[in-house]
Amino acid sequence: MKKYVSVILCLSMFMALVSCSSSSDRKDTHKRDRDEEKEEEETEDTEEPSEETAASIVTGDKVTFSTVDRDGNTVDDSVFAEHDLTLINFWEPWCGPCVGEIPDLELLYENYSDEGLLIIGVYSEEYMEDDVDAVLSDSGVTYPVLRYTSEFDIYQSGYVPTTILVDRNGNIIDTGESYEDLDSTLIVGSRTYDEWEDIVTLYLGD
Repeated sequence: MKKYVSVILCLSMFMALVSCSSSSDRKDTHKRDRDEEKEEEETEDTEEPSEETAASIVTGDKVTFSTVDRDGNTVDDSVFAEHDLTLINFWEPWCGPCVGEIPDLELLYENYSDEGLLIIGVYSEEYMEDDVDAVLSDSGVTYPVLRYTSEFDIYQSGYVPTTILVDRNGNIIDTGESYEDLDSTLIVGSRTYDEWEDIVTLYLGD
């Protein structure tokens, strides 16, 4: 029994180090910046992620979305057809593990974009644009960064970063990992460059 409890505690500590709860880790100082006028300006396409755990999604489900990048340009699921593998990384500027892995994701993109890899960053905290600017600038991000839309709700684990892999047909790829009752569709928590490279090269090599 003691051994079982120790394993649970170790797993809990690991998740705390590599991910942030999407509901509890938002800072109160960030909350107070969101006033009534800002809320009235929000549109349906920029809703906050659901606080509920992701619904049941399985390998092969098709990812569909339409949103905008930070310059206001429309981006939708048609981008998948141009790449062998797309990695959609859900992150927030207040999340340390999210921010910490962005330089590795950028390097991964630089090294493998010519081989068919696309990385898309997605964030929801529109009232933290200055923080997002700083993170992207410091990391030298060149891959697309999009605004959250409610169409992404189904892929939320309750933690960030959370990442899904998609093939050129827009279908979710089996990552070999699992989260709660999901069918090996979500990668929850941050990864090092070497860990991401191992994952990416596996699918680009198919």
